[in-house]
Amino acid sequence: MIEDLFVPVVTPFDNSGHVDRNALAAHCAWTVTQGARGVMLFGTTGEGPSISVDEKIAAARALRLDLPAVEVIGSVTENSATDAVRCVRAYNDLGLAAVLVLPPFYFRESRGDGDGLVRFYEVMAQAARIPLMAYHIPGLAPAVPMRVMADLDLWGAKDSGGDLAYARAVLDTGKSVMVGAESVIVDAVRAGASGTIAGMGNLLPGELARICVAARAGDIAEANRLLGIVLRVQAAVLSCAPGMEWVAAFKQIATYLHGTDLGQVREPLMRRADYLTEEVLDALALRTATAG
Repeated sequence: MIEDLFVPVVTPFDNSGHVDRNALAAHCAWTVTQGARGVMLFGTTGEGPSISVDEKIAAARALRLDLPAVEVIGSVTENSATDAVRCVRAYNDLGLAAVLVLPPFYFRESRGDGDGLVRFYEVMAQAARIPLMAYHIPGLAPAVPMRVMADLDLWGAKDSGGDLAYARAVLDTGKSVMVGAESVIVDAVRAGASGTIAGMGNLLPGELARICVAARAGDIAEANRLLGIVLRVQAAVLSCAPGMEWVAAFKQIATYLHGTDLGQVREPLMRRADYLTEEVLDALALRTATAG
């Protein structure tokens, strides 16, 4: 079942730059033991656009062998519809919990009617035998037209736009939503969202999982208390990791938290600093001190 917290895990790379199977399994296992319902591979946090289709399929297959009980969502971030379909079909064959598909982000439609994106998702829906989620992340790719939600046979969307109006519009079509922006999780779940696929789950999976449970149960005070912890740690991370450096920061900080080396990031992302700053360590310590 796609609900509560699915962690969009970072992708560990070994010293040769290859996907590190053992580190990926260890990190995924840690997030689940902390409370996540499952994981998502190769999204934004997982550097999906920097990873080939062959690598994605091989890593997803290995994770299914290493952690057969863990629910896995596979992401598709390819500009080529042919490559995207190949990835979707491989995820079908692996029996993943769902597939998340990003709109092609290079060629953008000159018209505003969204016909091209609707057709793209029609092709994906025809290929998918597992639940299909559209990835709405307008900061990095074209917005997913609401016609995709209303007219096609999709599970729903991962909404990383941070605007609750979009999530509510998806819900109004009868589809489901997992939100990506940590700041809106409590309000989104109260509005009917199934849960979250949030990058901070790489660092605070227990807190994020409990936020979803508390918000769904109507314990808004507890949900907001936990959200405050998450946002405090997030602010500390972002203060030392500008731009997309938060991906490298997540890897270093998660390595610190559970001891498995998650390696470097892949070009064009860069690691430029030591992200275990005094501010980050203080925020993590405060989180531990205020654990409920």
